[in-house]
Amino acid sequence: MTVSLGAKRDEQLGRNQAILGLSMPIPVFDRNQGNLLEALHRTDKARDDLSATEIRLSNELTLAYERLNSARGETESLRREILPGAQSAYDAATKGFELGKFSFLDVLDAQRTSFQAKSQYLRALAEAHRSAAEIERILGEASTSSPSATAVTNP
Repeated sequence: MTVSLGAKRDEQLGRNQAILGLSMPIPVFDRNQGNLLEALHRTDKARDDLSATEIRLSNELTLAYERLNSARGETESLRREILPGAQSAYDAATKGFELGKFSFLDVLDAQRTSFQAKSQYLRALAEAHRSAAEIERILGEASTSSPSATAVTNP
């Protein structure tokens, strides 16, 4: 609503007159089409952004699950086959050295192999836990039976 106030001089009558005006726009022809169109464009953009985010998170989740499964397989293989074999080779080399059948370099080599296997196991275990944490981050929840809890067990 607009209020206007003014003065006017009427020369024929020789007087000054006060003028008071009120105006109120009636939206008969203006149906706010511009703002409606802008709101529709913002809605479409928000939907597109949501769709792109869902696709990106889905891809990240798939990659994290693949890394988790790969790390699980590696840790299981190391825990069941490689670590016991490396430890038994080290034990046999130590026993053989004590009996004079092997040199000290053979014992050190077996020990190095055992340490490398343990280090590789720990790296794979850490990767499994990182992948499980990434999955929980993407899903936005920390589950009680998290994938990292069931990923692997200690040797």
